[in-house]
Amino acid sequence: MSEKRKTDYLKITLSAIFAVCCVLFVWILKQPRFSSIVPRLLIASVIALLSELLLLKLFKGKGFIKRTVKVILLFAVNISVFSSAVIYSFAPAVILQPHSDIEAYNALHEVEAAEEITFEGSEGKINGWFYEAFGENAPTVLYFYGNYETASTRLLNLSQNYSASAFDGCNFAVFDYPAYGNSEGRCTDSSILQFSLDVYDELIKRTDNIIVLGYSVGTGPACYLASQRDVRALILYAPYADGSDLYNNVIDIFHGPLEKLVAFDVNSKEYAASVTSPTLILASEKDELIPLASSTELIDKFAGKCEYVRAEGITHNQFLLSDFVREETEKFITEVTENE
Repeated sequence: MSEKRKTDYLKITLSAIFAVCCVLFVWILKQPRFSSIVPRLLIASVIALLSELLLLKLFKGKGFIKRTVKVILLFAVNISVFSSAVIYSFAPAVILQPHSDIEAYNALHEVEAAEEITFEGSEGKINGWFYEAFGENAPTVLYFYGNYETASTRLLNLSQNYSASAFDGCNFAVFDYPAYGNSEGRCTDSSILQFSLDVYDELIKRTDNIIVLGYSVGTGPACYLASQRDVRALILYAPYADGSDLYNNVIDIFHGPLEKLVAFDVNSKEYAASVTSPTLILASEKDELIPLASSTELIDKFAGKCEYVRAEGITHNQFLLSDFVREETEKFITEVTENE
């Protein structure tokens, strides 16, 4: 192949790579949950460039050994810097995926007991629902949902057969995380923790008898809230001890210095040390997303009484559908409310 043809092929290849990068860049800019990624990648580019300039200066010369060492080091620097930036930036966006459910939201306006609540939070407008099924004196379950839910989705499904749920005898409240549903703001580890305090401080205006329930990703903010405010009880479905457990369940490398790449810094085992309310943990060995060991690590961390129930054979997405989980939750709520 002639040198001219090789040059033409190289130009075509580089043009195609450049076009793909431009499309990817524009797509990232349009995703609210990726809004912090572009600055981080730009910072990574500057760090990589400065590192390359330093290496080029240190390994001047045309000798084979120097050229080889230079190429290896440049490759290692680029891979390390950019892979670190990508992991740190994209992983939290996988854990938290804001979305809406317009159909459920519209349908809930036709449900008599469902009241829409909107108020101003730390990240902007917070939107959610209060389901008053048993009057103002009944306990209220404040629910923090999993990644793929919204407040409207959960409450609509629940309202269709509320009397058969674990919450029969209770009212129910659920709010959308920042950027989820009709709530505003950016959903990050810090904003979701602050969100939990915001919704409690709003709900306490209606009732001081609040039972906090968290599922999956929602167990972090639920545990944090119970450590910061006075709640009647805490219930955790498939909880995680800290954010690194979620990362390590995908690729088990985030230990030691690599833990610094865990940008989803929600540490439930630290919060548990300040939780004095009665607590129930339900976890399963069949949970494919949150390891059982991560859930059980929390048991001895709570300052107050913690009851652990192993849900045999239940996968991660079956917690909200399981009769066993419903029965254990109902029993725990009954015990808590009867001891008032």
